[in-house]
Amino acid sequence: GFHIEHFDSFIRVKIHNPWAEGEIYAIYNLYTNDTVTLPQQGTNIKIPLASLVVNTFAYFEFLDQLGELDKITGTSDGFRIYNPKIRAGLQEERIVDLGNPFNMNIEKTLALNPQAILTSAYAQRDNYSERMIQAGVPVIYNLEWMENSPLARAEWIKMIAAFFDKEEMADSIFNKIEWRYHSQKEKTKDIQKRHTIMTGDNFQGTWYVPGGNSFNAALFRDAGLDYYYKNDERSGSIGLDIETVLTQFGNAEYWFGCAAKSYKELAEKDPKYLLFEAVKKKHVFNNNNRTTPSGGNDYFESAIAYPDLLLCDLIKAVYPHLLPHYTFTYIKELE
Repeated sequence: GFHIEHFDSFIRVKIHNPWAEGEIYAIYNLYTNDTVTLPQQGTNIKIPLASLVVNTFAYFEFLDQLGELDKITGTSDGFRIYNPKIRAGLQEERIVDLGNPFNMNIEKTLALNPQAILTSAYAQRDNYSERMIQAGVPVIYNLEWMENSPLARAEWIKMIAAFFDKEEMADSIFNKIEWRYHSQKEKTKDIQKRHTIMTGDNFQGTWYVPGGNSFNAALFRDAGLDYYYKNDERSGSIGLDIETVLTQFGNAEYWFGCAAKSYKELAEKDPKYLLFEAVKKKHVFNNNNRTTPSGGNDYFESAIAYPDLLLCDLIKAVYPHLLPHYTFTYIKELE
């Protein structure tokens, strides 16, 4: 998580370290007046930010919600981006594509002279971030992906907003989303028979499913779905072989997060897929409702900011009578 503290002349943003309880991953002292005296501990950043490089697609939507998308001057893996405004910026060369997100072009980044770099944090600091810090460019670390509840991830808009002096706006945006999420969740509370579901897909011989204390497990629970690992304590992924998946999920009625586009593709990939009840019932969904021909997928971009829509997608798929007028945002049925 993160913590924002207000002092007379500056704002302090603390990012907590999820790999070491009680430790701080990063501290930022945000100021507007050049004459202020700032603490020695932490990175000092003048706000509001006027330019930044973004190395994590999940933050495009937060910046868009705050009206700050135009401050992006560089990003990574341009071909994999869904956001139409970012794609237009790349095409018109207002935004520079800095290449591979795990090995961005350092010279090109420094040539842009950004006020900061927005990137995901990992247990080990990456070489690119270290080089940027050495060159005097502040790196703003995000750890939203470590949160295990959908609303906790969406709340990171508040952390980003602090760097643009827009905390009140972020509070208002988040409160509306939180209200919508809870009002959808409320619709499923009286369901007598919860439908069973499976999730994930076979990747190079291993099928990864979310632990019971994860982001996805929380979504399933709030959508009124019955998930095999619901009482499991893990927050990360659980790797299984397809035989175990068949044993545990063979009778599950719905399948979410399938990688295939069609039932034909499923059958060609592995005939064992046809043994799943969800496949027999044609209750299989992928996350490809909003994609670009070159590989962009909005599920990996804006979904973090709209947990209410992720929840609506699941409810609509399994209990359509609860949301008669809603149409899918991120998921779609296999062809």
